[in-house]
Amino acid sequence: MELVLDRAPQLETEQIPLDRCLGRVLAADVSSPIDVPSFAKSSMDGYAVVSSEVAGASQSSPVVLTVVGVLSPGTVTDRPAGPGKCFEIGTGAAIPPGADCVVMVERTSRSGEAVSVFAGVKAGDNVVPSASDVERGDVVLKKGTHMGPRHIGVLAAVGQAYVSVAKRPVVALASCGPELVSVGDQLGPGMIYDINSSALKAALAEDGCSVVDLGVTGDDIDELNRAILAGAKQADMVIVSGGSSLGSSDLVTEVLTRSGRLLLHGVAVKPGKPLVIGEVEGKLFVGLPGNPLSALSSYYLFIQPVVRKALGTRPPGNRKVEAILAEDLSSVPDRFEFLPVRLEEGLDTVKAYPSRKGSSAISEMASSDGYVEIPTAIVALPRGMQVEVHLY
Repeated sequence: MELVLDRAPQLETEQIPLDRCLGRVLAADVSSPIDVPSFAKSSMDGYAVVSSEVAGASQSSPVVLTVVGVLSPGTVTDRPAGPGKCFEIGTGAAIPPGADCVVMVERTSRSGEAVSVFAGVKAGDNVVPSASDVERGDVVLKKGTHMGPRHIGVLAAVGQAYVSVAKRPVVALASCGPELVSVGDQLGPGMIYDINSSALKAALAEDGCSVVDLGVTGDDIDELNRAILAGAKQADMVIVSGGSSLGSSDLVTEVLTRSGRLLLHGVAVKPGKPLVIGEVEGKLFVGLPGNPLSALSSYYLFIQPVVRKALGTRPPGNRKVEAILAEDLSSVPDRFEFLPVRLEEGLDTVKAYPSRKGSSAISEMASSDGYVEIPTAIVALPRGMQVEVHLY
């Protein structure tokens, strides 16, 4: 893993407007330039009063005050409340000078400009204090935050119109195989659609990358070589799926021998054994297996961590759950296996149902919720055993 992580691209930063921040990664901590809220405000509809004036109010002995103004959200006054004076106030409106609490409208009775208060309130009741949410100078979001709607809401609250983010990694992507047909083209005898390009482009986009689509190459070494070199000139990293088997159709390692540097070929992992790691034009090159499940699994295991390191993304939260195996499992000796599982919630437990279709079946990935890691020393896991499921 260190072999690929050490070659993660170094990305520059850029300033972008808030409305373009979704899915981007913060390049620096964001501190609030203001208090939130920047004023004390009412948490409900009622009357802004001085607490000492209504301390003894009750149903049988109400306190009568004069309403001297109406405050709604967005309005302020420099007129003070008390003695004997109060303001009608709406939820979210600024507390007027002198007032230190709000009496709920349900505990009052209004007659013209006079309001009878039937319950005592204490200082601070029904008031949201200034800076109770965020204080000026507080770090509201940390470097490496992957921006979602809730993060954008926080930035809007503190008036952050522009944000420093890591530039998107540019990844060149190709699929290799004489049997591949681009989705949308006519499918001939013995041909299959190029699943991997669509799945990997989506995975890269979800992780914040821009993709240079190099298309489908056949089994021509020169065609593949041209595509990889073109990708390396345009991108921060190059990925090719297919063409990296350990047999006679191993085109990827031939290209690396000719135009780059081969660092690793083959890992003791299932699925994903034919993985290739190398360099082309000084850029990280990853050759993924051609089988769809192997390709996407290898992406999550080997490429996603590189992308996250390049972006400086903070480690994701707890993306694991405990589950009970619903079936007996066997594993290949001397291979670290990542087995896709589907989760079903029962009354007391979560059950994990393993994949049975093999690495060529992309449908297993679509119907699974995560995977179970099976170390090399384990060759069997019994039904009923508790396992840790890593969620996608």
